[in-house]
Amino acid sequence: MKKTVLALAMASVVVPAAAQAQDRDYENYARDGFRIEARATYETPTVSSIIESGDVYKLGSAMAWGGEVGYDAAIGGDLTVGPYAQYELGTVETCVDGICLSSESYFEAGLSLGYAINPDGALYGKFGYGELELEATDGIDTISDSNGGIAFALGYEQGFGSNFYGRIEGGYADVGEFDGVNVQRRHFGGALGLRF
Repeated sequence: MKKTVLALAMASVVVPAAAQAQDRDYENYARDGFRIEARATYETPTVSSIIESGDVYKLGSAMAWGGEVGYDAAIGGDLTVGPYAQYELGTVETCVDGICLSSESYFEAGLSLGYAINPDGALYGKFGYGELELEATDGIDTISDSNGGIAFALGYEQGFGSNFYGRIEGGYADVGEFDGVNVQRRHFGGALGLRF
């Protein structure tokens, strides 16, 4: 009789625990919905292949400020996918002999893919089109031009409660040629956002 009572007691404890563990294994952690965020990134526009193939020169590095809007849709399991668009104002400026070149703005739009690794954290990747605006001035005349190309980024998102989140992100964009000179943009930074 004692063995039967002991077995029943063990079963009553172990079976619900196993069921809970199974539920957790298959729980959907994806955080979806419309989102809006404020961004601060450290950008480094570069030019390449001026003298020889493969050479790269930094135009400078400085902060860029802006925002992003997007929509993440859960597509089963812990995956999300959706469109996004961002806009940032740059502060990079390089001057030589009175001629200055500056990064004015950066626009990017594309598709984001996320993978939730726990209830509050997710890894994500972005792939899209990025466009950089550069401005040149000699103190008298000022000209600006923009060009774009392929862009991608990788990052991590951490949720704070049900709606707020923070992100860290690194990315690269090949924005094509400005007057025959290849230009790229690299960035690393963070964001604070709200998901509805």
